[in-house]
Amino acid sequence: TGWDCLVSRGRPQPAEGRGCLRPGPGPSRQAFPAESSGEEGSSVVRKERRRDTPNPMIQKTRRCARERPEYALSSSEDEDPSKDIGVTYKSTRSAKPVGPEDMGATAVYELDTEKEKDAQAIFERSQKIQEELRGKEDDKIYRGINNYQKYVKPKDTSMGNASSGMVRKGPIRAPEHLRATVRWDYQPDICKDYKETGFCGFGDSCKFLHDRSDYKHGWQIERELDEGRYGVNDDENYEVSSDEEDMPFKCFICRGSFKNPVVTKCRHYFCEGCALQHYRKSQRCYVCDKQTNGVFNPAKELMAKLEKHKGEEEEVQQSDHEEDPQ
Repeated sequence: TGWDCLVSRGRPQPAEGRGCLRPGPGPSRQAFPAESSGEEGSSVVRKERRRDTPNPMIQKTRRCARERPEYALSSSEDEDPSKDIGVTYKSTRSAKPVGPEDMGATAVYELDTEKEKDAQAIFERSQKIQEELRGKEDDKIYRGINNYQKYVKPKDTSMGNASSGMVRKGPIRAPEHLRATVRWDYQPDICKDYKETGFCGFGDSCKFLHDRSDYKHGWQIERELDEGRYGVNDDENYEVSSDEEDMPFKCFICRGSFKNPVVTKCRHYFCEGCALQHYRKSQRCYVCDKQTNGVFNPAKELMAKLEKHKGEEEEVQQSDHEEDPQ
């Protein structure tokens, strides 16, 4: 009764009166019977050698001894032609760098469509076919959607017959030898508080640049160069002018004293009648030619200035009259 006693080969049996041992879970091994040495209770457990299956996700540089050709076994089972592949490296014995001699300075830019397959090449082939078919009868041969025979020769214009990639419609051929290095400064390291207000709470310990200068865009500089006014009025831009100097004392249109002065959005002053009369001819400003949209506001600052100036003149005339009663 009870559990059967585990009787293993080569193990002592339990003594009488003791409980039998229950075998616990252990590693499963396959026992290969070897030649018996004359004893019935002895056997040899030999671990099976697993063959390495080629795995592309596992790469190694050192090969085991059995894969080397000099240590390979002579048996046909271990001969695997895929395992005999070896890689050898040899120097060119030259001090020149690898690649072209000009270090790729004249390399062709091949990221875009190939030169033989882009829109300009298709257009040039179409032109060549049209020259060959001009004056001939239709031979009923299909040459593609871009090569239909044209009976009317297009004009020699940029949109009609020119083959230059910069003036013709369609995708433009990219430059071949252009090397452009572009840096988009989306986050300039300039202290925003100091630039806008002139004050920074961090002081000298601020890690950003304390710069209040204003920079022009590249297209603004190029436009000023084309117009010939780049660097002409730099001195005037840094002059601090008073409010009295900015306001004129005569109307720009009638060249007379102001009568009911009005001001435009571009800060130019006119008489009310002169401004309305000019607005009938053109909606743009008489001075700077900017669009006014018909907005003319009363020039209260100019009125106050004129009243002040008029009062000063009356005081001067009155003082002169008192000094010289004759």
